[in-house]
Amino acid sequence: MVESSQLRQTLRAFLNKAEAAWFEVYDTSIDRKEIRVGGGQYVQLPLRYSTRAKIYAYFRQYWGIAFSRRLLCNLKSVVYQGRVYVVLGDPGPIPSYVESVRILSVTSTRIRVRAMLSGDPDGNVPIYYTLARTSSGYKIISRSGKKGDYRFEPCTLL
Repeated sequence: MVESSQLRQTLRAFLNKAEAAWFEVYDTSIDRKEIRVGGGQYVQLPLRYSTRAKIYAYFRQYWGIAFSRRLLCNLKSVVYQGRVYVVLGDPGPIPSYVESVRILSVTSTRIRVRAMLSGDPDGNVPIYYTLARTSSGYKIISRSGKKGDYRFEPCTLL
């Protein structure tokens, strides 16, 4: 039981970092240089996220390939004079803070969990994740609750 308690705590911390990754990138644009492109306002990201490759690599710390691509695409970024800019505005509330984790199954290569996420105006939301075990830790390869979450909307820009 101690082992599963430790694993739950580890997974909760990992999932919170993964859920916050999109906001970590987006929120670094606050109070930075603004430009207008095609009628929209965009704000420059700092050097640590100055290219799409850097942003993608950051997302890949937590998410599988498909999710990382969607997260990057849904930043709605543009490149201007070699720097990445994201659309200006408040993206709105979505469930993104992991309150609790319940381990559903564990194999040598996969872990399936149910997490309760707060941040939704209607209350906590259950989200199901499948995590792959990797040599460096974990990667999220499946996540329920993508409908209505602007970070995971289908995207054709990439």
